[in-house]
Amino acid sequence: MKTKGFLIFLSALFLSVLASTMALADATVRKVTVIGSAIIKVVPDEMSWTVQVSINDATLAAAKARHDASLSSALDYIKGLGAAVKDLQTGGIRFDKNLYPGDNAEARKNPFSCSTQFTFTLTDFDKYGPIADALSKFDGAQVQSVDYASSKEDATRRDALKQALVNARDKANDLAVTAGCYIDKPLEILEGTPDNGPRPMRMARLLSNGGETPAAVPGQLEISGTVTATYDLYYK
Repeated sequence: MKTKGFLIFLSALFLSVLASTMALADATVRKVTVIGSAIIKVVPDEMSWTVQVSINDATLAAAKARHDASLSSALDYIKGLGAAVKDLQTGGIRFDKNLYPGDNAEARKNPFSCSTQFTFTLTDFDKYGPIADALSKFDGAQVQSVDYASSKEDATRRDALKQALVNARDKANDLAVTAGCYIDKPLEILEGTPDNGPRPMRMARLLSNGGETPAAVPGQLEISGTVTATYDLYYK
């Protein structure tokens, strides 16, 4: 009797679970997922510089000595610019030996190299040309890149995300109305990850042309925000 009662209990439990599962399967989840975006244009007020001092010589000691002297002079020059420069950072020193110079006579003569990269942010655009010209005169120094940037980028990006969410809601509402229904509260909001990097302005060609570097003429940066939002749908 106990076994029979237990089997009846299991059967009832199974039927209950099965009925609940079928009910859930039959229930239609009504939702709409959209991508909202927004772009805010700002005038850049900063320049992010990347500079490398790299020396090749016949011995590692000679390469290091020239490298250390040039790097020290370059950093002293940048520090001497005062409030026009901020966030000066220096990377580690890299030592290399070219083990496969091939037919390159210069590489065979000077197989050892010593290099260091440093970065800084310039806030006075009038000093752009003079800095580029001055750095080009230091032994082994090369300006690798100069990127326009905005000191208000983080705050502007947050504003762009807010506008993107408004754009997403408008899109979702348009789709819902077209489908004859309405949107309710958001079920999920995800921040997108578009490519929002600053526009690069390369200096290598300018430095190789000789003469003075022309003045910088900044345009506008586009700082964007993207969100993916899912809204519940309902009928009246």
